[in-house]
Amino acid sequence: MTYLSEGVLSHGLRVAVRPMSPDDRAELQAGFQQLSEDTKYRRFMCSKPRLTSADAHLLFDCEGLAVVLVWPRTSCDDVVLGIAHAIPVPGQPGTAEFCVVVADEIQGRGAGHLLTDALVQQARLEGIEYLTGYMFASNKAPARLLAGAGEVIEDRIEAGAREMKVRIS
Repeated sequence: MTYLSEGVLSHGLRVAVRPMSPDDRAELQAGFQQLSEDTKYRRFMCSKPRLTSADAHLLFDCEGLAVVLVWPRTSCDDVVLGIAHAIPVPGQPGTAEFCVVVADEIQGRGAGHLLTDALVQQARLEGIEYLTGYMFASNKAPARLLAGAGEVIEDRIEAGAREMKVRIS
């Protein structure tokens, strides 16, 4: 397996980032069920008991970039721990919507930074110049990740939601 990057989370777990593959679909769908209700709510900005067919289509079948954070294993398949993706925004060439989610057990340990850094590297190669993100204004983690990806050129908070746009560096 070729990895885009490797790292060690703050509690010592060695992880790697690689492009998402079609083989990851079942594990990512199963992993969604393991996420806490709070994580799902913060990610989707609404209650989300299951991934709908539209969610699965957007995640797995649409144009865009996706990278997964894995626990690399030599004796069996990698264990997927998180995903970051950038989906092109219609009518806005060079702009993609950014999203990241990691397993509850590794949140706050550097996983989001590893995913974001790898996604930004891939986005540059694909000609993406801007990433946008939509999140709850109170959800500081994705705002920090997005702001760390480049120069914040738009940061608007309205009715409890935050919209950011970053020129990636």
